[in-house]
Amino acid sequence: MTSNIKILVIEDSPTQAQLLELILKDEGYIVDVAFNGRDGIEKFQMLKSDLIILDVVLPDLDGFTVCRRLKKKMKTYIPILMLTSRDKVEDRVDGLELGADDYMIKPLEPQEFLARIKVLLRIKKLQDDLQGMLEKERESLEILKRVALVDHLTEVYNRHYFSEVLAAEFEKARRYRNPLSCIMLDVDHFRGFNTLHGHDLGDWVLKETAAILKKHLRHADILARYGGDEFVVLQPMTEESAAAMTADRLCRAVSDTVWESDAGTLDITISVGVASMGNPICHSGIDLIKRADEALYRAKELGRNRYHQYSLL
Repeated sequence: MTSNIKILVIEDSPTQAQLLELILKDEGYIVDVAFNGRDGIEKFQMLKSDLIILDVVLPDLDGFTVCRRLKKKMKTYIPILMLTSRDKVEDRVDGLELGADDYMIKPLEPQEFLARIKVLLRIKKLQDDLQGMLEKERESLEILKRVALVDHLTEVYNRHYFSEVLAAEFEKARRYRNPLSCIMLDVDHFRGFNTLHGHDLGDWVLKETAAILKKHLRHADILARYGGDEFVVLQPMTEESAAAMTADRLCRAVSDTVWESDAGTLDITISVGVASMGNPICHSGIDLIKRADEALYRAKELGRNRYHQYSLL
C-alpha cells in the first residue's frame, strides 16, 4: 500500500469525486477534494500535494485556466492528470500545451487510471531525486567556493581572492578614472602577544579583530586577511582622505573594545596605513599595496595605535 502520497482531486461532480476518492484511498493515497477551480487553487497553495487530478469542466473556471494558474504557482514539479468527458483531440492538445502531464477520457477504467497515476508519481520521484542531487551539488560548490575564497580562521576573504579583486578593481578605476584606496593594518605587538599568551588566545584576538573591522566597514569595502596578523581593506570609489577617516574609525573601534579574556583584560590596538592610487598615480595594484604597507610601517614608527597616510610620508 502507498503511504504519505497526497493527491488533490478538483472535480465538480460529487459522485465522480467520491468514486475517485474511493479508488485512490483504496490504494493508500491521501486524498483531498475541491469542487471548483478557485477552491482547488486555494487548497493547492495550502496543501503539499504530490499529484493533481483536474476535471476540464468546472462551475467557475475551466480546467485549462486552472491548469495554467496551478503551473505558475508550482515551485517544484507536481504532475497534473486532466479528466474530460469530451473526446476531442483539440481539448487534449490544449491541456497538454498548458502543462498537463497526462489526459484521460471519462468514464475511467480504474486499473488504467491507477497505472497512469503510478507512472506520473514515478516521474515526479525522478524529478525530485534529480532536484535533490542538483541542490547537493550547489551546496558542495558553495562550500568549495567558500574554502577557496575565505580565510578559515577569521571568516573574511583570503589573500588569494583579494589579489584577484584588487587587479579587477584597479583596472576598473584606471579605465574610468575613479578613485581607489587601500588600507593595510596589523595588530600591535602581536608576535610578542602570541609568545606570551599562546596561539589559541592569539587566534581569538584575530577573529575578534576581523569581526570589529567588518562591523565598521561599508558593504562595498573588501576586507581580507593578508597574512599572519595583517589585514587589508580595498575601498572602491574612495579618495585617500575618506579612506583616512575609515582608518581612524577602525583604530578607535579596536582600541575602545573591552577585550575580556581568560588571561584577563587585554590591551589590543592596531596600526594602519592608507594609500590611494591617485596620490601620486599608481601603475598597478601591487604598487598600491606597497604604498599602504609603507604607510603602515610609518604608523608603527610613530608609536602604533594610529594611522598614517602615504601622501604624508
